[in-house]
Amino acid sequence: MKSLLICSSTFPLGEGDRRTARFVFDLAAALTERFQVTALAPHHPGAALAEKLGDVEVRRFKYFLPSRLERLADGTGIMANAKRSPLARIQPPFLLWWFRRAVRRLSRNYRFDAVNTHWIVPAGWAAGPVAADAGVPHILTVHAADVFFLKRVPWGRRLAARVIGTADKVFADSEFIIRETSRLIGRDVDAVATTAGVNTSSFAPAHTPAEAKARLGWPDAPTVLFVGKMVEKKGLPYLVRAMAKVTAAIPAARLVAAGDGPELERAKALARELELGDAVAFVGPKSHDELKLMYNAADVLAVPSVVARDGETEGMPTVILEAFAAACPVVGSRVAGIPEFVSDGETGFLADAADAGDLAAKIVESLNAGRNRFASSCLAAAAGRDFKKIAQLYAEAAEA
Repeated sequence: MKSLLICSSTFPLGEGDRRTARFVFDLAAALTERFQVTALAPHHPGAALAEKLGDVEVRRFKYFLPSRLERLADGTGIMANAKRSPLARIQPPFLLWWFRRAVRRLSRNYRFDAVNTHWIVPAGWAAGPVAADAGVPHILTVHAADVFFLKRVPWGRRLAARVIGTADKVFADSEFIIRETSRLIGRDVDAVATTAGVNTSSFAPAHTPAEAKARLGWPDAPTVLFVGKMVEKKGLPYLVRAMAKVTAAIPAARLVAAGDGPELERAKALARELELGDAVAFVGPKSHDELKLMYNAADVLAVPSVVARDGETEGMPTVILEAFAAACPVVGSRVAGIPEFVSDGETGFLADAADAGDLAAKIVESLNAGRNRFASSCLAAAAGRDFKKIAQLYAEAAEA
């Protein structure tokens, strides 16, 4: 069996990690049917330097001393951490240096047949030249965060072009991100638009919404769900404002917001200011298994994404596919890659970004229509993005 090295700055810190997005791990797990997969990621205090998650061998490298002061890779995002922590702000150069060194060390000790990197920086920068030196395919996956970060820095265009030049195959979150990457480097990027994917069997409806609500201890009421990092680009304050209008139309409606981040306290304060009371519940980060039941219980998932003040926005939020796999419709913003995946009137509705009134109207329309109107279309949309299908694309690129 051939071997594959996956390098990413975002990877679960262990089995019970509720905070870190797990789409890179899920892709790695799907690829174990074809490859011996090793994942390399930055260390974080409390995480093992070496462990096995399912069939994926995980290696983590320390990048700052003492390692208990490492602040970048806690699952909330490198750039978000650098913005809010002076200590985190000085650590990216160390992360870059030690990432490349860790890739070189692993490549000397093991013979990998291909390398897949997620994000242009730090992983693409660290591993792309190593793959080229070893003469093995470099498969680069471009996501939204690094593209918009590199647009903001004077050396970003040159660095991105150099890393993309080391890639034998490029995948991106969406057609939107392919266009933005092309604008970043000043030429058309030959890339394939594909999302991270979803485990359709894992999120498949196992309970009716009423049964799922009862299992969770939720009231049997029309429920709007939000799942994600509570950062500016996710648009959570607009959703809280929208709920004041939703409850005016449907008094029993409530919002359950799962996740945490720098926007959490602002959202809580706004909910108090609007006197929403029990109509809004902030429940913190949830495990993968807990989220499965929550998608079953929700009547609609809200994805109120916006373009942040620094220009950053979404590529394609994976929560959309998770909701679809549970037959749950989505109300998402007309921003970035979201309209490529939410079919207006079929798998949910699209609302104008940063417009709480339009967002509320579309949520009310979805709640009044009921989940059943959208269920078959949602399930079909998720089936087309199953991790097994996405992994097939990566396997073909690695074996080319």
